[in-house]
Amino acid sequence: MQEFAEMSTSMVWARPSWRQAWRAAGAMVLGVALAACGGGGGGAGTSVFDPGTGTNPNTPSTLADLAVVADKTSVPNSGAEVVTFTITALTSGNAALTGVETPVTVEVESGAIVTPSAKVTSKDTGKITAVVQITDKTSRTVKLNVSSGSVKKTASFEVVDSVNGSKVADLRLVVDKVTLPNDGTQVAKLSVTSVDAFNSAIGGSPVSLALIDPVAGGSIINAFGKTSTDDTSGVLAADISLVTSKGKTNRSITVQATSGTVVRTISFDVVEAVSIVPKASDLTMTLSASSVGNSGSESVDVSLRAVDALRNAVPGIKVTFAVDSSAVLVPGNLVTDSEGLAKAKVFVGSDRSNRTVTVTATSDSIVLRKTFKVTGAKLQAQLLPATLRNGDIGAVEYTLTDVNVNPMDKVAVSVGGSQGAAVACPGQAAPSEALTDNKGKYTYCYRASGNGPSQIAATAGGASVTSTVQIDATVSDVPAATTIGSATFTAAPAVVAVNLVGSSENRSELRLLFRSDKNEPVPNVRARIGFGANNSGTDGVISSGNDKVIISDATGVAVTSFVAGQRPSPTDQVKVYACFSKTDTVETIAACPADRLRAVSLTVVEQPVSVSIGTNALIGTGTNKLTYFLEFTVLVVDSAGNPKSDVQVAPLIDLPSYQKGFYLYDSGLKRWIQYVTQKCLSEDSSAGKGFRNGTIETGEDLNGNGQLDPRKSDVSITMVGSTRTDSSGLAVMRIEYPQSYGSWTEFAIRVSASGVVSPPAFFGRIASEGDTLFTLKGTEQYTGVPVEVIKAEGTPPFVISPYGQAASCSSPN
Repeated sequence: MQEFAEMSTSMVWARPSWRQAWRAAGAMVLGVALAACGGGGGGAGTSVFDPGTGTNPNTPSTLADLAVVADKTSVPNSGAEVVTFTITALTSGNAALTGVETPVTVEVESGAIVTPSAKVTSKDTGKITAVVQITDKTSRTVKLNVSSGSVKKTASFEVVDSVNGSKVADLRLVVDKVTLPNDGTQVAKLSVTSVDAFNSAIGGSPVSLALIDPVAGGSIINAFGKTSTDDTSGVLAADISLVTSKGKTNRSITVQATSGTVVRTISFDVVEAVSIVPKASDLTMTLSASSVGNSGSESVDVSLRAVDALRNAVPGIKVTFAVDSSAVLVPGNLVTDSEGLAKAKVFVGSDRSNRTVTVTATSDSIVLRKTFKVTGAKLQAQLLPATLRNGDIGAVEYTLTDVNVNPMDKVAVSVGGSQGAAVACPGQAAPSEALTDNKGKYTYCYRASGNGPSQIAATAGGASVTSTVQIDATVSDVPAATTIGSATFTAAPAVVAVNLVGSSENRSELRLLFRSDKNEPVPNVRARIGFGANNSGTDGVISSGNDKVIISDATGVAVTSFVAGQRPSPTDQVKVYACFSKTDTVETIAACPADRLRAVSLTVVEQPVSVSIGTNALIGTGTNKLTYFLEFTVLVVDSAGNPKSDVQVAPLIDLPSYQKGFYLYDSGLKRWIQYVTQKCLSEDSSAGKGFRNGTIETGEDLNGNGQLDPRKSDVSITMVGSTRTDSSGLAVMRIEYPQSYGSWTEFAIRVSASGVVSPPAFFGRIASEGDTLFTLKGTEQYTGVPVEVIKAEGTPPFVISPYGQAASCSSPN
């Protein structure tokens, strides 16, 4: 495949006057999709999956809950069976909601396909069904998400091995010897570990073992009566020994382990027995890193070399490795090779806490140890508020993240100090365990007691942080001689998601930094934080209280939070103000002088994501050899630029114009040259709803051929694989068209994702209603053709435009 850009270069040479004319005229834009965005503005537009009216049906206000019931809890990974979910809309008292059609959305994760029976529930029964079929045959848990308005439910089923019903995705085989002497004096020890789709060991998995030995009956395997892996470790151990009475032939023996449909093998050699058993005089061990991040993806390579008394490398030395601190060791060769080396790899494991891991290597009486550090866990604290009166309820919000700033959930948090006794947070029951939630957060509440500064110390995941709260303390005024040179007010993040009812997890940190004219931090600056006249613009709250005063600490920083409510906002339309002063006489927001008033803008969204689209411009040939295709990648990220997985994307294609003309072969250039005789605007002008309707209306069939050119079916668009983004925030889509339409049809793509902050992503020219060929704006994109076809002497399938050759848009010829 080649890039269509190369073909376009030759086209410019053949007809420069056309190119200059179109550049001078300005670019064209697509009709359909942009109108849904308010003419190219910030709206997300109408989903391609909406009903024909272009609007979503309303969720009945009487909907109280959804019931989701699966007809089976597991299916085999053969892909032949499906799971049928029955979804019932419920009203009060858990009665089926009948008499109305309740809109229901069903979504299934990647690796499976969901087919709902309808988009709304039956008026008679209040039910719909959804059939899920797997496409990824990995043993795992598959989740179905069901929603209607604000009501959301999740159900799941298991994908298991089609033979024995287990979740074994792989078997790891290790033999402690690469060779066995043919005299039968030694035994090879086999270790079989069953793992699931996430490479975690799972126990209780049935395993059968067999030997493939060229000498019939020349070896036996003994699993000591065990037929499945250990429930705790996931390991099945066995001994392999030779039957020397059957012969001492040097050969290779293969061990085969089977669990359901998973079959794995490992081999070792039978070699000539030697009378001298090698023994190491010393061991040297090296680690590939002295520290690794705690994300779980990094590993440390272990290399152990055995040497004799003369420091020569010694092969054939048996070595064992061990690790502590919840790390995971994957052994390589446990007998030194020809260079005297034995190797292993150490992973951090599921424990992401900061800690020191010790690797121990043993050979006979020689023991060697090396250590490396696991780092990256960071614990942050936010005082809510930083100053209290004796008896007030205070809180500290802790956030625990790993080296990649991903939240660390279900990690124990220990808090202590002289601030006062711990209490249940207002409006919440006391937690049974002090653990971080799925966003790595834990809130500690206390009743303030004492006087003056009190330190609150916390540890979690091997990280610690100490905060100082002021209790019944008289805060000194900022000296009159001190000049506040700068007061910087920031919000991070600037885009925050709405909270569910009763939740305060989604919030933005409001941070004021005060510096003097000498660039020194200014402590004890009073700052009143509030919404001012914008108070009705949001249902969010300030964590320290609306229009309440917070005080800068020794670093010149005063911190509070904006906690989102349940209502989203337009872009940058939540305004938070800060009025600061050197004394307690800080004014209200409304009365604050302009030189001491600061403001930040926030956006509250359903899901803070942005979507982009791009391509490598490579033209491919369809499997039926009758079409060409071009693939695109869609990238969805959150407000921080991090990839957003499991987001539903919706592509839309429009055909804003077409070209008439023909190709001629240039024997000198040895290539086909395109001659465009006329460019015509799409005859289907119904762009008001963001897409062309494909219906002939009065005055639209300009060339009188009984159809609208270009036809909607001239170019199609589909998602390749899943319609949801993967773990990298990516999804792939493809446009495909008959080869005879190559280079003659202009296309444009719009891609939207649920909950976008920015407008949908565009590729090509998206038109507004009423545009002419000369008012379109953007970069035109035409259906491409492979450059090798342009250079071939054979007549290409697109030699004549399917829309005709006459230099008139009113002629069908």
